Amino acid sequence: MRTDKEMLEQIMTFAKNEERVRAVTLDGSRVNPSATRDKYSDFDCVFYVRDIQSFIKEEGWLDVFGERLLMQKPMDWFSEPYDFAGIERFAYLIQFKDGHRLDLTLCDIRKLPEETNREPRQILLNKDNYSELIPIETEDSFYITVPTEKEFLDTVNEFRWLCLSISKGVCRKELMYAKHNYDQFVVPMVIQMVNWKIGLANDFKVSTGAFGKYIGRYLSEEEMARFQGIFPSGEFKDISKKLILMFDYFGELEDSVAEKLDFRVDREERQKVKTFILDRFSSQ
Repeated sequence: MRTDKEMLEQIMTFAKNEERVRAVTLDGSRVNPSATRDKYSDFDCVFYVRDIQSFIKEEGWLDVFGERLLMQKPMDWFSEPYDFAGIERFAYLIQFKDGHRLDLTLCDIRKLPEETNREPRQILLNKDNYSELIPIETEDSFYITVPTEKEFLDTVNEFRWLCLSISKGVCRKELMYAKHNYDQFVVPMVIQMVNWKIGLANDFKVSTGAFGKYIGRYLSEEEMARFQGIFPSGEFKDISKKLILMFDYFGELEDSVAEKLDFRVDREERQKVKTFILDRFSSQ
């Protein structure tokens, strides 16, 4: 397997020698001091290029970066095909056989005035000294933000509503309906509430990363175990059990956040919803 240094040298050698590549940035975990960096870390690079169409109309030039295991082109998806006559961004997500991964985005220099990147980045190459390309050293744009009371109450309302939907799916023995609502919709509400608690404890100057992947850094061992304990298997009995555990855990988070932000909490409604769900389960 190539070393990280060798991988980066291959990327930069191509960029320096290719006249159409005018600038290169390195983004993501490799330049973010608070992110996890290990052998699984991607190389998140942006090539600012002339004539983007000349790159995307054929892919042979990508071979220089290594032997590919799998490649994805998210901007050219079956449901939203890319306009190959245009100059919008285009990305190649590449997993190489030796273990490295390159997330390479092409940006036509004609779109540079619209640059909106906010994540940490290093400028590795800037042949024409574009003023729009500046280093970004902090991730403060991704910090957990203080919720408004409406945002907080809407999150609570959504959580309770989704719990009712999950209970319906369990009672009907509709596994995918119950699991989809659980994993895709209700867990993000829990993560949101956990994030607010973490934000309050850290003056809202931290980020837990995409999908809350760094939550474990900010929770005690006991609370992390409790968070992990809300995820059910594919058994209806276990989904029922974990739903109630999650409901109670969310309620405690809700109380904690509301107390510190002086928000309203409708504990009567919370208890009524819980009783309703328990009655549903007991009738099965």
